[in-house]
Amino acid sequence: MTMKKTCMDCGDSIIGRSDKKFCNDFCRNNYHNRFSGQRNAMMRYINAKLRRNRHILYQMVQCELVDVSRSELNDTGFDWQFFTEEHVQKQAVRRFIYDFGLEYSGKSDQFRIISREYQSPREFHLRRMLAAEEAGHEIPV
Repeated sequence: MTMKKTCMDCGDSIIGRSDKKFCNDFCRNNYHNRFSGQRNAMMRYINAKLRRNRHILYQMVQCELVDVSRSELNDTGFDWQFFTEEHVQKQAVRRFIYDFGLEYSGKSDQFRIISREYQSPREFHLRRMLAAEEAGHEIPV
């Protein structure tokens, strides 16, 4: 007695190899796209928010706006929950969205938009090593 195998996507019967799971390439792609889409939905949502925030800061820099208020950022749709890095120092808090950031000194609701050059991981490591060497510290490799 042979078992009839059915396609994991559409349910049609499968003809061919015994380990075959899908009746054709369309069903195979459809099945995998459906499940990977569900797994990656949160990442797509977060990346869209980060891209939007970065684009807002980029546009403000292009318009030569360096000091902005919280209300100006709110009016553009800036989402304060999404950033890629945060640096807390005694004097100021810096929140970066990739290569653009906001510096808050705590005095008012004013922020300074700051920009930094993109560094490859290799460049970042080399600059870190040089800075540590100048300060007299050793960084493990």
